Amino acid sequence: MFEWSEQQKQIRDMLRRFVEAEIVPQREALEFGDTPPYDVLRKFLKTFGADDMARAQFDADIAREKSGAPPRERKVRTEFSQNAAEAAAIRILPIIEISRHSLGMITALGVSVGLTAGAIMKKGTLAQKEQFVPALLTLEKVGAWAITEPNSGSDAFGSMLSTARRDGDEYVLNGSKTFITNGPYADTIVFICKFDEGNDPQDRKILSFVLDRGTPGLEQSKPLRKMG
Repeated sequence: MFEWSEQQKQIRDMLRRFVEAEIVPQREALEFGDTPPYDVLRKFLKTFGADDMARAQFDADIAREKSGAPPRERKVRTEFSQNAAEAAAIRILPIIEISRHSLGMITALGVSVGLTAGAIMKKGTLAQKEQFVPALLTLEKVGAWAITEPNSGSDAFGSMLSTARRDGDEYVLNGSKTFITNGPYADTIVFICKFDEGNDPQDRKILSFVLDRGTPGLEQSKPLRKMG
């Protein structure tokens, strides 16, 4: 059985005190009301130095990419070393402590820092990574990952109607998305759609575009009342 070390318990207690002071008193408004969670999440990242760690890791990854070195490997190990256990604990403790009171805040953080920034890091150009990712990792900018549509849920790709059509050197995007976490507040949106080349919709390639808030033609609606 895995047990927290004394150091991990101290970190857990610090996280718990933050959550009880900053999140619990306004949980209803954050989770079910009209209060965006981003100021609290930014304070959380800054209080525990997670923003500085994220920037440092990003700088190291970009320097590695510019040097031509292969991406960092994430090897699957058969033995769970003590160092790996410590690192995993530090990553999971904030999730545990916030989730005890607000799953919605974890989703908001994960979509911006994980899905949106992660998608750009995986598929974006070097210029896109440098332009968009640092601000997403620190929540200076809020990110959204737009895939679900009004008529497509679990079959997101098969039923997808959103399209991109080439227009000279540019693309024209058409489509609607719904239930997009962070969507109403997002500064940066990864918009996923099918490439319309006049072919059958089932044969179209899936493309991703990075959109800025305020892009001509982009409309962001008010938040829906849903779980978190």
